[in-house]
Amino acid sequence: MMDGEYVPTSPARGLSFILQFLVAACVYRVALAQGWPGGFYARARVIVIQIFLALAFVRCAPAAYYLAAAAVDGLTAELRDNLKHLQSLQWSYSDWAWALRLSVPRYALGLVLVALVKLAREYHRETLRSASLSMEYANTRLAMLSAQLQPHFLFNALHTIAELVEQNPARATTMLARLGDFLRHALETSKQRWVSVLTEISGIEAYLAVQQARFGERLQVRIAVDAAAARLAIPSLLLQPLVENAVDHGRGAPDQSLLVRIEVRCEGERLRIVVSNSRPRLGALLARSDYGYGLGNVDARIRAAYGEAATLSVGPGPDEGTHAELNLPAHVRPLEAHTATQPTSADPAAARVLQETIA
Repeated sequence: MMDGEYVPTSPARGLSFILQFLVAACVYRVALAQGWPGGFYARARVIVIQIFLALAFVRCAPAAYYLAAAAVDGLTAELRDNLKHLQSLQWSYSDWAWALRLSVPRYALGLVLVALVKLAREYHRETLRSASLSMEYANTRLAMLSAQLQPHFLFNALHTIAELVEQNPARATTMLARLGDFLRHALETSKQRWVSVLTEISGIEAYLAVQQARFGERLQVRIAVDAAAARLAIPSLLLQPLVENAVDHGRGAPDQSLLVRIEVRCEGERLRIVVSNSRPRLGALLARSDYGYGLGNVDARIRAAYGEAATLSVGPGPDEGTHAELNLPAHVRPLEAHTATQPTSADPAAARVLQETIA
């Protein structure tokens, strides 16, 4: 007691805060459930409800104060009179002033904190939902773009076989067999949006075997895969349009040979893939507006997969021919991207460097 007035001890004050919080928690659920609707009358109704809830808390909060004083500081004799006065509808101005000064700041502060936590949780959920939708959109776009490639290549291959049937039946038969190998690989990877670099290279080997049956000794290929890059994952069938362009645009007279190089290596946090041929040599870098079907597909797929973190450039080679370069983030995609992406014609345990020439 101080000058005849009761002053609660720290334990009594702490218990009072806890009890008031329990009362406030029930009120907050009702208050936050009102939301903030549109329209003047709807908002006016919410404001009236909020004022009513605050006054209800102000009316009930002193009970926590009295109970704490009785439980901790021993004011049990005064508890009955205090609760009886609390139940009375005849509160004086000083009673309301005391209750408002005691309870409103705590109530308002608690309501603001709870509302901020709720908004933060909703924002977090919305962010996760937006990220999930973006990922699903990117995956769907990758699958759609991958599906566009197979009919395009198949049409070109069958057209060539039709030309060879009369000119060279034996070569046409060999090309059909190699085409079957490539289509088998394409079907095996058709349900995989992401494959390992080694798996992609095995598909390129199957594709080049088809072209070898077509061009014979006029086509030479050199493939080099850095051991550190072999297990990284890239979108399936990403390299096939680049290699197809290198072969189709590089073919010349029957007595001219063509050299196609494929290099895959890691450079720090980046994966660098270069597909080049020995001819023809472009005069300058191609603008994106100049991309044809194949290059446009590759550009669209890397943007769907990596956003602005990946680039495609096509231009003159350092010495000869044309040079197409992919610069991608060198990281392994989520589990689905690499658990079922082992190559069909190579041993995944041997992260080897491929150096071979198709003569």
